[in-house]
Amino acid sequence: MYPVPGHLAFSLLCHRYFNVELISVIVGGLLPDLIDKPLDDLFHITPYGRYAMHSLTGLAIAGLVAYVLFGKQIGLAYSLGHLAHLIADADFNPWFWPFYDHQFPAGITIVDLVRAPGKILFPSWILLETSILGLVLFLYSKYAEKKTTQAAILIAIAGLSIYRITRVRPEEMAMQP
Repeated sequence: MYPVPGHLAFSLLCHRYFNVELISVIVGGLLPDLIDKPLDDLFHITPYGRYAMHSLTGLAIAGLVAYVLFGKQIGLAYSLGHLAHLIADADFNPWFWPFYDHQFPAGITIVDLVRAPGKILFPSWILLETSILGLVLFLYSKYAEKKTTQAAILIAIAGLSIYRITRVRPEEMAMQP
């Protein structure tokens, strides 16, 4: 998930159903992109915008740091958010970095957002990500108190998420320098 809405949605699901601290789970859900994407897109230090923080090694190290610095509850909340981020990005993560060599697909960079914002910010997948977030936010409303309603919404979120992860990415979305 490149856009923020999807990662925010998965973090909020963790907050709602695992009853963890809100800010920490959101930080865990967003931090992998806030670290890996600039290292590739802006500084060209890494080979791709999903690198160390998008691996199980990155999750373990960052979760341990959060636990040591802030305690058990914050460490757990951060780790759940980070894991939710990895699951949301399951279509191509270097899960076992640095122990396994990973081939990275062509991707969209932050620089591409400046070059062609209309092509990147308004396609159907941003609507999909925002729809997932809307469904998650609905779970927080009084209209989603019934277990059957929650189950139906969670099934819809799962279906949209599976579609998002397994969809064929159009080649024209990857901008060429």
